[in-house]
Amino acid sequence: MFPESGLSHLSAVALTTAATLASAAGAPLPSQSAFFLTRSENRNQVHYALRLDEACRPVGTHPVQVYWRMLERGPSEVEELLGVEQPVYGLEDPQPVEATTEGWRVRVHLRAFPSRPVDITTARVDGKCQVQAWTRLGNSLSRLEHVFVKTSWPFSVDFVRLDGVGPDGKPIHELIRQP
Repeated sequence: MFPESGLSHLSAVALTTAATLASAAGAPLPSQSAFFLTRSENRNQVHYALRLDEACRPVGTHPVQVYWRMLERGPSEVEELLGVEQPVYGLEDPQPVEATTEGWRVRVHLRAFPSRPVDITTARVDGKCQVQAWTRLGNSLSRLEHVFVKTSWPFSVDFVRLDGVGPDGKPIHELIRQP
């Protein structure tokens, strides 16, 4: 389970991110989003994406980039996270990169949920880089696709739902409620 502090951090920042974000439209974005987060209040998404070179190898000491897709304004609108959003949506340091038999793995920890690591893997499949996120959902290691945060006014979180694909290939969901 996620610690209580993770949900309280989500509560503190959940509603502060709407109109005051600084634009990052000129910043280069990676093409390989591993998973994304949405909130109940709008269609905007926080993406966790891996910067890759042409050999599908993670680039840099912090290869996972976190950014907003501002879908409320248009399909190509993107923005960086603000400093106030980092405790909720940002990543802990470090982001260790290691080679695997299939490709590469980067381990990250969301600041709001540091006790649940997410491994982002990359491999070349059919000539293209394939990026996937893996974490524990329920009692098994599963592919993480989406995190949904149900917020309520003012500044609280009702629940967090993790959506993914289980080891059997079937959809799996884990619901985390604040005690």
